[in-house]
Amino acid sequence: MTTEERRTVIVTAAVLLVASFVRVGWEARPVPPLLPPDTSAYAELTAETDRLLAEEERRRTPLAEGERIDPNRDSEVELARLPGVGPALARRIVESRESEGPFRTPEELSRVAGIGQATVARLETVLDLDDPPAGLPGDGGAGSLSAGAASPVALNRAGAEALTTLPGIGPALAERIVETRRERGGFGTVDDLLDVPGIGPATLERLRPLVSVW
Repeated sequence: MTTEERRTVIVTAAVLLVASFVRVGWEARPVPPLLPPDTSAYAELTAETDRLLAEEERRRTPLAEGERIDPNRDSEVELARLPGVGPALARRIVESRESEGPFRTPEELSRVAGIGQATVARLETVLDLDDPPAGLPGDGGAGSLSAGAASPVALNRAGAEALTTLPGIGPALAERIVETRRERGGFGTVDDLLDVPGIGPATLERLRPLVSVW
């Protein structure tokens, strides 16, 4: 074996020896636990997991015969059980009732983005609207107009803020009234409110004695 070959063998052996020490050291290193050592955290994690699973199971449970859902009081989980209503639409229903006031008729659900007349018709028989709550935004209250008020709201001049004094008209629906008025160049009659998304015949009749086009 030549001197050069002997040197190559020694270097190779040294490299392999160092590599062996590195591997042993790496495999012997302490591995941090995947979960925290505090066992109370496991209980909290398990409880939260159980809660989410229970909610999902409830969300997937179809309505029983004769069962009805209250869109003004029930949770997002219960609302998602309505036919054609999933978690996202259920969340928008809750947001609408909190910002625009309670739903008094099935037609008023059409003010929620994603709910059209076909969906309203499908939901009519499974909604519980017998006792809508009072005191939510847009639901009358102090300072709001009521039937018999001396000065009706002028639909062609009132701003969005003034329109929210009408019962059942929240900020979003008031903005849609103003937008529809601008698009059509004004309302010719009170009945033209039916062109505003979210206003159906029942809402129109409630507003009729409280508004005018002048």
